[in-house]
Amino acid sequence: MCGRYTLTTPQPELLRRFGLDGAQGETCPRYNIAPTQLVAVVFDDAPMTLSAARWGLLPAWRKDATGPPLINARAETLRAKPSFRESFRRRRCWVLCDGFYEWRKRPDGGTTPFRAVLADGGPFAMAGLWDERIAADGAPQRSCAVVTTQANALLADLHERMPVILTPAEERAWLTETNLDALERLLRPYPAEAMRVYPVSRAVNAVANDNPALIEPAEPDPHQTLFF
Repeated sequence: MCGRYTLTTPQPELLRRFGLDGAQGETCPRYNIAPTQLVAVVFDDAPMTLSAARWGLLPAWRKDATGPPLINARAETLRAKPSFRESFRRRRCWVLCDGFYEWRKRPDGGTTPFRAVLADGGPFAMAGLWDERIAADGAPQRSCAVVTTQANALLADLHERMPVILTPAEERAWLTETNLDALERLLRPYPAEAMRVYPVSRAVNAVANDNPALIEPAEPDPHQTLFF
């Protein structure tokens, strides 16, 4: 995690919730955001503006964009990994979200998708890192990765990792703090009691599907034990 997520909250509500002055462009509801797509972010060097970046970090020193996209960055190794350490020190962002998907293995070998959301259903900021490089057309290209940590008790049955979800009190610190020890203290599991999960349609498995039906609760799989 995190490999697929949603941002369905209307843009005016996002601006109010995160205290932003404006946006670089218009956002629309998205129900199945996938790696390499443009995603909504707030950069530390433009902390009052809703911006966009490619999901899948492309370090400035990387010569090409081939290979698996670096969509996640493990909190435990941010200081050490060459792909992430400079971004952790100098280039942090929020990746805006209002739910993310995880898949639970079934006894028959298949998987059942679940959506994880905050208990109040509102949008939230995932801790992110960004970098910038010059694209093939000569234009600057910004890209990002989501920081992950150990899963909380609610999500551990789905996956061992979860995105770092910043509380409203922590959000600005993630963009402005310079002390790495203080930043690392923010990289912990979000409280399980402040979240809920529910099963959704397997149609979310296909990246081409992107519609409101994907976030509707699905009928429980008879082989699964549900948890909310």
